[in-house]
Amino acid sequence: MPDPLKQMAAPVIRAKLIYNTEFQKQFNTLEKAQYSSAADIEKMQFEKLKAVLIHAYEHVPYYHKIFDKCGLNVYNIKDSSEISKIPTLDKAEIIANFDELQADDIDDFYSATTGGSTGTPLKVNLDRDSIYKERAFIYHFWEQHGYSYKSSKMASFRGTDFHGGFIKYNPLYNEIQLNPCEINTETISEYIKRMESFGVDFLHGFPSAIYSLCKCAKQLNIDLKNKYKAVFLISENIYDFQRKMIKEVLECDTFAFFGHTERAVFAEQIGGGGYRFNPLYGYVQIDTDGSIICTGFINQKMPLIRYRLDDTATPYYDLFKIEGHRDGVLYGNDGEIISAAMLEVHSPILDKIANYQFVQEYKGTVEVNVIPFNNLTEREIESVRDLFQNKIGLAITVQVNVVRAMEYTSRGKYKLIIQRVRG
Repeated sequence: MPDPLKQMAAPVIRAKLIYNTEFQKQFNTLEKAQYSSAADIEKMQFEKLKAVLIHAYEHVPYYHKIFDKCGLNVYNIKDSSEISKIPTLDKAEIIANFDELQADDIDDFYSATTGGSTGTPLKVNLDRDSIYKERAFIYHFWEQHGYSYKSSKMASFRGTDFHGGFIKYNPLYNEIQLNPCEINTETISEYIKRMESFGVDFLHGFPSAIYSLCKCAKQLNIDLKNKYKAVFLISENIYDFQRKMIKEVLECDTFAFFGHTERAVFAEQIGGGGYRFNPLYGYVQIDTDGSIICTGFINQKMPLIRYRLDDTATPYYDLFKIEGHRDGVLYGNDGEIISAAMLEVHSPILDKIANYQFVQEYKGTVEVNVIPFNNLTEREIESVRDLFQNKIGLAITVQVNVVRAMEYTSRGKYKLIIQRVRG
C-alpha cells in the first residue's frame, strides 16, 4: 500500500493492534503484575508453565514422546524445577524434529526465520496471537520509560527492504522506518527533516544506526539535544562507545530488551545495567556454563521447552549481564583471542571516521574497514592503523582500508567483527 493511503487508513490499521483482544489482555496482565507480590508472580509463572507443558504433551508429538521417556507427569507437576528432567533442545534438534514440534490444534500461524548468525538459519512457526502478546510486552517495557502506545510516535532504524529509498511508513506501529544503512553526512539532514515532519518523540533500532546518526550530527554541529524522550536499542550488541555518543548528542537515556525470533525469552534492561527476565513471558534457567535455557509461554503453535540459546547470562547483583554470540572475536596465530569488548579505543583521529568494522579472513591478520567523513591522508590512515595495532598488540597484524559502506547481515544489522576464519 502506498504511504499516502497508509496514512489515510492509519487509525484503522493501528486499531487492529492496540484494540486486539489478546494485546489488551496481555497488556492488562502486565499492568496488574507490577503491583503483585513476588509470591503471586511466581504462582502465575508456574501456572503458565504447567499449562504450556500440558498443552505440549497433549498436542505436540515430540514432547509427548520426550515427556514419557524422561518420566515427567505434567498433570502432577508441583514445582517449576521439575522440568529439569526434560533434555534441553538446541537448534539442531529443532531442525531434525521440525514436523513433530508442531501443535496439532493451532491452525492460524505463520513462519519466521532467525538471522542465522551462528550458522544455519532456524525456521519457526508462530501462532498469530503471539504477535499481539509480544507487542504487549514491548509496549509495557517502553511505557516504563515514557512511551505511550496510544499517542507516542517512533522513528525506527532497522530493516533492509527499502527498494532504493530510505523511509517507509508503518501505521501498525505508528512509526516511520528509516534505512539503517544509508546514514551519512549527506543524507542526515533528510533523515532529521522526515523525523521532525512526522513528530517523532522516541527512537528505536539498531545501536549502530542510531550511533551513526549521532556521530554525523556531531560532525556537522546539528543540535539534537532533548528532541527525543528516549532511545530503545535492539538486536545488535551495544558497545559503550555507542551509548556515550548517543547520550552526548541526544541528551536522553538508552534502554534495551533482550528477545529473539523464536519468542521464548524476554529480558528487560533495568537502569542501563543488567537485565531481568520477565517471568510472565517464559521460564528461564541458567546452566552451569551460563547458557540461557528458556521455555516460552506465548507461542502455542511450536512451543520451545528447555530451549538452549547460544547466549549466556552471568549474575549482576540481583540481575543478569547477557552476552551474545554476536560479540565476535579475533584470532591470533598462536591461539590468542581478542574479544569485541577489548577493541574499544578513544582517539581524536576517530572523529574523522563515520564508522569502522573488523573483517578477519585468516588467523593472525585483520582488516579494519573505515568510512571517513572526508578523504584521509596517508598519514591519517597510518595513524588509524597504529591506533588499533597498539590496542590489539602483536598477536594480530592490522591493515586499514577506506571503504564506502560497511558490511551488514541479511537483515541489515551491523556487526563490529565480521569473522570468516574457519577451523
